[in-house]
Amino acid sequence: MTRRFGDEERFVIRCCKAGIRGTSVRPNWFESGLDWETVCRLTRRHCVTPLFLEAVRHEREETVPPEALETLEERSAYVARRNLRLLQTTASLSQAFEREGIRAIPYRGPVLARIAYGDVGRREFGDLDVLVRRTDLPAARSVLLEQGYDPQYVRETTDGLTSSQQWAYTRFARDYAFEHRCEPVEVELHWRVLARRFPTAIELESVWDRRSTTSIAGTDVPVLSPEDRLLSCCVHGTRHRWDRLRWICDVAADLERNSIDWETVIRRSESHNCTRMLLLGLAVTASLFETQLPVRVRRRIDADPAIEPLRLHVRDHLFDDSAYPEHELWRFQSRTLERYRDRGTFWATCLFEPTRPDIEAVSLPRPLAPLYSLVRCGRLLRTAIGRRPRSRGETDSNPSRTNANP
Repeated sequence: MTRRFGDEERFVIRCCKAGIRGTSVRPNWFESGLDWETVCRLTRRHCVTPLFLEAVRHEREETVPPEALETLEERSAYVARRNLRLLQTTASLSQAFEREGIRAIPYRGPVLARIAYGDVGRREFGDLDVLVRRTDLPAARSVLLEQGYDPQYVRETTDGLTSSQQWAYTRFARDYAFEHRCEPVEVELHWRVLARRFPTAIELESVWDRRSTTSIAGTDVPVLSPEDRLLSCCVHGTRHRWDRLRWICDVAADLERNSIDWETVIRRSESHNCTRMLLLGLAVTASLFETQLPVRVRRRIDADPAIEPLRLHVRDHLFDDSAYPEHELWRFQSRTLERYRDRGTFWATCLFEPTRPDIEAVSLPRPLAPLYSLVRCGRLLRTAIGRRPRSRGETDSNPSRTNANP
C-alpha cells in the first residue's frame, strides 16, 4: 500500500516546487495544523532550506512562527556564506588544474547550483566533486596537496597509504577524498561517476569532448554538457535511492531552466547502460513536481514495467528516517539494472570486490591484491553477525561519513 505523505511533508514538496518554478505559494497551503518544528527538520534533513525559504519568505512570511522563520533564515544565511566560499574554491582549483595540464570537470556542488538554480545560494551542498582521468590522479593529488589539502581516509587509524594501497585505491575505488588543513572544505576526485559494481562507465574520457563552460568567479570553468549533467544527476540519485528531496529538486530545477536534447540523452543513457536510472529519475521528478516530459520519454517510462514499482519504492521511503540494511540498498540498486548479466556482476562485485575500508585495513603487495576479496568477505561477515543496520545516507565505501551534501 502506498504511503500517504503527512501535511508537513506535502507542504515542503509544494514549496520546493514553487521555489523552482518561481510561482506564488497558495494561501491554503499554510494549513493551520502544521508542525513547524517538523517542517524545519525536514528542510534541513533534505537540504532544501534556501529553496523552501525563498518560496515562503515574500508570499506568506507573516504566517510562519517567528522561531521557525529565524531557524530557516539562519540556516539559509549559513548556506549562502559557505557556498560563496566554495564557489571561489572551485574557480581557484580549476585554474590550478589547468596550469598543470590536468583535464578536470567540477560537477554537482556550486556548478550545478549555478546552472540549474541560477543562484549558487539556492542549493545546499557539502563538498566539491571533480571528475578527472585516472591517469591524472597523481598529478591532481599533488595539486591538492600544494593547495593545502590532505587525503581523508575511512578508518580513523589510517595514517597514510602505502604505494600498493594507493594502486588498489585507483584500481577498485571511484574517488579520493581530501580535506583542507585550515578550512572546512572537502574535495573529492572522481575517476568514475559510479562505483565499478555498476555497468555505467561515465568517465572523463567519455564526456570531455562534449563539455561546455560556465563563468565562476570570473573564471571559465569546464562543466558537463546539459545531457551529461542530467544523466549524472539521475544516476547519482538512483545510487542513493533518491532519499534526499534535494536530488529530485536538482532534476526538476535543471529541466525548468535548461533545454535538453532528449534524443541525445536517451542515446547516451543507452551507451552508458543507465537508461532505467535516467527514466526512474525522470519518473520520480514528474510525479512529485509535475515536471513536463516529452511524450516519447513518457512512453519509454511506461514501456518499462520496472519503473513504476521502483518509483513507488522511492516515494514510500523518501521521508522514512529509519535505518536500513545495506543489502536492501543493493537490492534496490540491482533492480535499476536492465540486463541480467549486469545484475549478476553487480552482486558478485558487492560481495567480493574490495572497497576503501577493505584496502585501508591491510596493505597487500600488488601481486597479492586479489586477496583483498578475502578482507572484503571478512568485513561483510562481521557486519552480518553484529553490526547495526546502516543509517540513511551512509555508504559502504565510507561508513563514517554521510553523503547528504554532495
